[in-house]
Amino acid sequence: MAPLFANSLLQDIARLFIEPDDYDVLLEVGGRNDKKTFKAHSLILKTRSPYFKAALSSNWVKKENDKIIFAKPNISPIVFKKILKFIYTGEFSLMDDNSRDLFTDFLIAADELILPELTKYIEEYIITYERDWIQENLANIFILTSYKYENFTRLWKHFCELLAQQPNKIFTSPSFVSLDKSILLEFIKREDLNINEIEIWKNLIKWAHGQSPEIDQNDFNRLEDRLKDFIPYIRFFNITKEDYISEVQPCEKILPDNLRNELKKFFKSVEISPPQFYSLSPRVPILQSVPDSVVVNNKHLALLSSWIDSMDNDESNYNLLNKNYKFNLLLRGSRDGFKVKEFHELCVNKGPTLVIIKVKGTNQIIGGYNPNSWKSNNSWDKSDASFIFSLGDGKNLKDIILSRVEYGGIPVYNSSNSLLGFQDLNWFEGRYKNNYFQKEIMKGRSSVCKFTVEEYEVFQVIKNETDHESRSNFMENMKVIWEIKEE
Repeated sequence: MAPLFANSLLQDIARLFIEPDDYDVLLEVGGRNDKKTFKAHSLILKTRSPYFKAALSSNWVKKENDKIIFAKPNISPIVFKKILKFIYTGEFSLMDDNSRDLFTDFLIAADELILPELTKYIEEYIITYERDWIQENLANIFILTSYKYENFTRLWKHFCELLAQQPNKIFTSPSFVSLDKSILLEFIKREDLNINEIEIWKNLIKWAHGQSPEIDQNDFNRLEDRLKDFIPYIRFFNITKEDYISEVQPCEKILPDNLRNELKKFFKSVEISPPQFYSLSPRVPILQSVPDSVVVNNKHLALLSSWIDSMDNDESNYNLLNKNYKFNLLLRGSRDGFKVKEFHELCVNKGPTLVIIKVKGTNQIIGGYNPNSWKSNNSWDKSDASFIFSLGDGKNLKDIILSRVEYGGIPVYNSSNSLLGFQDLNWFEGRYKNNYFQKEIMKGRSSVCKFTVEEYEVFQVIKNETDHESRSNFMENMKVIWEIKEE
């Protein structure tokens, strides 16, 4: 078998990048104020890049002194130099700090020069190593690359999933109104957008008015023409009555007659269900882990929020989009310690708190809600709003148990030692027994149930007053019975 000398061959070709002897192409790269000329070899360019194979084979190429003169004004010299090195050597890295501001330029240039291997590398690198950069530039890059999204399938899919979780990043972007209609339509079609339906409607109105040419607020004919393809994907029957009146009704002329009539009927009566022809179910955001939790996700917190609001243990009573509370992590056992000492240092006098516990060996998630501040004064706290719970293993919400305090009960004991906890549930001593709460969350009615804590977290519960007060003020101002205007 003949020996292979691939490494030396590659080194010799790579040397041509540094010392371009016998070059036959002059590449004029960059704009008027940032132009640089690179020497290259047409054989290598055409072999490595289908773009150059087509461009340099044209009968229209310009030649001077037997050298091809090729202008590339839309790529900057710093970007092109690195890509040209890749063409000659196969080497390319984005690890240096100076590359972060040029990720998009590299991606678009690699795509334009038809270098799929390099394009794939850039996509994978950004997704794997540049999460912070993605969050900082998510909407702008999404919009910038949208016109060629089919060329960046891996990155595009990743961006779409991230933006579905935080769509306001698109809607609040200064470039939002420049987003191509077909791209925006595909985004609106998604069933996992983490945003209230009325916000989608409001932003579609903003986008339509911002298209060229801009239209007058009362030009409903043009507004209808620009939004008619979006209408079938808006869940109008999931919008509240007050939002319908204030945001949709002023533009209802653009809706199809049958939809407009059904909406009027629906919002006039509390007993009418959405019509059968309306088949869109509510959007369901993809479950995310809570940024500060290693135990629960956002659906768990949505459920717990509904219990804090005194709702029953019923899936219909909570909504992933209703963010009535903020949950501020005060303590995590694996990070801060599992002893009562750390609890007193970090969690006392913090207002309402939620304690979440993962049981070792069973993965059961249990915990409790204290609507008052924890204290260190060896006292009992009485509150009918307190509850304890079990989320099972957290995967199947059919296994959940909500156990509210018995009426008039004293659910919480404030202590300076390990006796601190809920009457029935003491995680410092790993003990549960059903006495003062309505339902059993662990086997422990007749005897004490012992358990070991694998992990536990304590969250400060802060009510989001803004949305609540806004809704209250709206209702206060509307002192008459809701009436849908007749045409």
